[in-house]
Amino acid sequence: MTGNSPFVARLERVLRIHFDADRGTPYWLERQRELGIDAVERIRTVDDLSILGPMDEQALAERPIEDFIPRAFRASSDYLLAETAGTLGKPKTAVHRADEFETAFVTPFVKAARRAGFPEGGHWLFIGPTGPHIIGRAARRCARALGAADAFTVDFDPRWAKKLPAGGFAAQRYLSHIQDQALAVLAVQSIEVLFVTPAVLGGLTERIEEGKRTAIRGIHLGGMAASAEFMANTADQFPNAVILSGYGNTLLGMMPQLRYTRETGFDYSAYGDRLIVNLIPLSQEGDKPDITARVDYGRRGQVMAHRLDEMQFLPNLLERDTAVRIPPEPRAAADGFLQDGLRDPHPIVSEAIKPAIGLY
Repeated sequence: MTGNSPFVARLERVLRIHFDADRGTPYWLERQRELGIDAVERIRTVDDLSILGPMDEQALAERPIEDFIPRAFRASSDYLLAETAGTLGKPKTAVHRADEFETAFVTPFVKAARRAGFPEGGHWLFIGPTGPHIIGRAARRCARALGAADAFTVDFDPRWAKKLPAGGFAAQRYLSHIQDQALAVLAVQSIEVLFVTPAVLGGLTERIEEGKRTAIRGIHLGGMAASAEFMANTADQFPNAVILSGYGNTLLGMMPQLRYTRETGFDYSAYGDRLIVNLIPLSQEGDKPDITARVDYGRRGQVMAHRLDEMQFLPNLLERDTAVRIPPEPRAAADGFLQDGLRDPHPIVSEAIKPAIGLY
């Protein structure tokens, strides 16, 4: 993004909140002192955020949440707390003010859903993690935003699932336990929308009777990537369903699918001006990533994001995913999707980085 981008006004407002000497955020005031800078004066564009360096994710796991909330907002209780799944290392804590939670997780999905003809109303079944994980709260809010009642839910613990040996008896038993609960809901209730991860839906599909499958009008996939073969089989088994995928996480929010083809995979885009996503060149294992550089269109790079929220400011957050940079989708601009998109994101896998693959 450049200095003339529409993100500068928001960036300036967020910086003034978090770097205010008296009412700002302890973590960022400490970081400013370490760097010996006046962040509000030095950072004038989104590209200038590189001055702050890569976001220290370890701090998000080890420091109290108060260190990341502006003192100006300490008296408020109008926010949500959530934790990441802990795929690599300790779970990290995120805080979302109620209105910012809507903009991060609900509005993008609703905008994309209506563009895609996703069904409104009807009963939803959410099969996924609740508890400290924000996706459960997001799913239930999305259901209501699209005119449905509160979603039926089947809960699971992704942290426990990742501890089980892949393909082992315990993992299969736990997956069957989740599927049994989902089937019990489907047997009684008239479910029209499934919100589920590919890992759970894959084995569940063959256990759902045909009449129940043809009654499904919408499927939202989240939590992990889906292959072309999985998408083709899901479309075949649920012939009346609009299938929509999402990419994101607890710390940042979600980016909805704007396009899918078997040849190119999923295209995702960030909504509005609170989340800015860039693709930086892939670095060799052990090398320091160049957070100032950007890959060209059509090239694959590492995902880096800036979260510009008043409640929590997370710049230069390096994701453990790669994706292909694509131009903005012109037809989606009116709905607030203005940025370059991400195509076909996949986790980075190396000798040092081996994410545990579970159910989410």
